[in-house]
Amino acid sequence: MNCTPKEMAAQIDKYGNLNSTCIGDYKKPDVRFPGSSGACDVASFVGRTIIFMKLEKRKFVEKVDYITSPGWLSSPDGRQKTGLSASGPTCVVTDMGIMGFDKDSKEMYLTYFYPGIDSLEIKKNIGFNIDILRAKELESPLGLELEVLREKSDPERLILE
Repeated sequence: MNCTPKEMAAQIDKYGNLNSTCIGDYKKPDVRFPGSSGACDVASFVGRTIIFMKLEKRKFVEKVDYITSPGWLSSPDGRQKTGLSASGPTCVVTDMGIMGFDKDSKEMYLTYFYPGIDSLEIKKNIGFNIDILRAKELESPLGLELEVLREKSDPERLILE
């Protein structure tokens, strides 16, 4: 399991493709970002990866403007067709819930939502159709779990508050 917390992706699509390069046309972008900082290599060649992102409609888009780090590309066998490792992203951890990727279609779906969050609220914050029917409410983390999340997983408080 690998995480690249320094790459703050601007966009993610339903296949887990990440954009941390630009918004708009690559040659004449509306906004330019720093790029992958090595995250493309991790996403391309390392096994299972976990993505951490704040859940916002402008970030969870139907199609990323530029693929900086590949997820499942655009189909269940998209990675294999391009010569990438068969393992892609396993989940997306957000401030409202956790998404997984369907075993067959490789499309993102809601697996868990946090206490006090409604799955429909999550769906409203995503710019593509997402399956929320399989989602279950996650139990609140206990003291030690919360400490690990805050101090080890997100010490800079980029996602967790």
